[in-house]
Amino acid sequence: MEQIFQNVIINRQEINSIEFEKESIEIPLYPGGEQTFEILVTNYGSPTHIHLSVSEELKGQITFLRDNPYVLQKEYVSAVARISQEGRVLTKGHIYITAGYGSKKKGFPVQLGKVEAKPQELSKVETAKWDENTEELKPSRPSVAEPVKKASRPRTGSGSGFGGISSSVLRNFKGGFPSTSGKRTRKGTGQNERLPLALALGGFLLLIFLFFLYFILPAGLQFSVSFTQALLFSILFVTCITYILLKIMEEG
Repeated sequence: MEQIFQNVIINRQEINSIEFEKESIEIPLYPGGEQTFEILVTNYGSPTHIHLSVSEELKGQITFLRDNPYVLQKEYVSAVARISQEGRVLTKGHIYITAGYGSKKKGFPVQLGKVEAKPQELSKVETAKWDENTEELKPSRPSVAEPVKKASRPRTGSGSGFGGISSSVLRNFKGGFPSTSGKRTRKGTGQNERLPLALALGGFLLLIFLFFLYFILPAGLQFSVSFTQALLFSILFVTCITYILLKIMEEG
């Protein structure tokens, strides 16, 4: 049974208008394959002829059995899509519908083919040979690994010579700067932790000062505060208080 890939609607919005039910279609084919499909043309106006064509990329690959059908209400237009054995795996183009004797032309994208190559299935004989090869390789794995383990033992097992000298040198080198680097990092981290707390306290005090200043100033010198500014001040005030309380709880 032929599959309907697209529904073309004409004369619905206005005279000679062309609409597509799908924005694009995909025709999955491998090189050497062929598929027949249908395009349904639905006419909402008076009976008319339409013309079907393809772009340059799809010429010779998509063929319409009737490229100039006469559409009364509904008409099924059959088409054949094929890819030659030496053809491209994936081709992109357009199918065009022309109505009103050439006055209106509109197309939709078409993807012919598949992105991935055709998978080659292993035959029963090949799978049996593969199983035999894997079984033959299984017993050989321990014998290959044994000399590697034996050769690696004397290298790791020697506790004297260059290994002992290098380990003592590394220990002395690592133990050369523990106290000074630790003090410096602690001072740096302490300063980094105090800076946000100082900023929070400063912002908190500044907000309290502005709050009292608003009520202390006389009417002529008072400044106006909008709703947005009041909301921002409230958020900043709550944030500062929350951060200060959390720091106090951590210190305790």
